[in-house]
Amino acid sequence: MKKALMFCTCLILLGMTTPNNSRTITPPTSESVQSYTFVLTHLLGEKLTQKAHFTVGNLSVWTLDMRNGSKIKYAITSQVGSDPMCGLTAKDNFGDVCAICIEKKSGDGVEVEIRYTKGTFTYTGYLLR
Repeated sequence: MKKALMFCTCLILLGMTTPNNSRTITPPTSESVQSYTFVLTHLLGEKLTQKAHFTVGNLSVWTLDMRNGSKIKYAITSQVGSDPMCGLTAKDNFGDVCAICIEKKSGDGVEVEIRYTKGTFTYTGYLLR
């Protein structure tokens, strides 16, 4: 029930404004595409009933696959700073704008923060090898 409520909340969140001093992301060429998949196990400190997969990288669209038939696609529109996994602005397939940051934790652990104006979704998980 909590998972469904969180997912519904995510769907209705309003977009946030694009930060100043951002740069536009240009799509990579097919030779330079490199992607990573993170397995997300927790949302806001609560264990997910089914692990989600977040596929990211130098792709123009990142995908959060909830592994239940639901997917959220994030079109990366700009980046602030030099970290390719943080300071990103994206528009999801529902038209909402968000900021995305992926932080490395110990070992293969990661924390994924997806911030909308009305709320922040913090996932924890690990790099899929």
